[in-house]
Amino acid sequence: MDEKLCHCGLLTVLILYGFRSRRPKNFPPGPTALPFLGNVLNLNLLTSHLFCLPSCFQLRRTYGNVYSLYIGHRPAVVVSGTKALKEALVNKAVDFAGRPQDMYFNAILEDRGNFIADYGHKWKEHRRFSLMTMRNFGLGKQSMEQRILEELKSPSVI
Repeated sequence: MDEKLCHCGLLTVLILYGFRSRRPKNFPPGPTALPFLGNVLNLNLLTSHLFCLPSCFQLRRTYGNVYSLYIGHRPAVVVSGTKALKEALVNKAVDFAGRPQDMYFNAILEDRGNFIADYGHKWKEHRRFSLMTMRNFGLGKQSMEQRILEELKSPSVI
């Protein structure tokens, strides 16, 4: 009996923990997220012929040009409107630069990948190496273009 009561109490605590508000203090406002699903039900993905566009317009009217959603357990910030986009991408470009880091990809690639690397020392190192290698192969040089054109003009021997 005590074991069942303990399991029931633990399950209740876990359910209440899942329903708590996970939104950080400096996060934009948005609809309340369900545990594990997030705000997927708010987006009406299956009922709309324009995917979630009507839902996004409704959320924009409710919460303003900048609002947040949870897609599953991942937070996402939606920025809409010309002024809000200009402020985010031009005035505060440094804050919005970078790529989201995913623990799954980091574990698989073991920080070896460059295409999803966040801006930092490793990214600069990979970029420098890539540009140097491509320049060694003729990137940006007119001589390579002439060689390629000459090869195209010559008859091919197969």
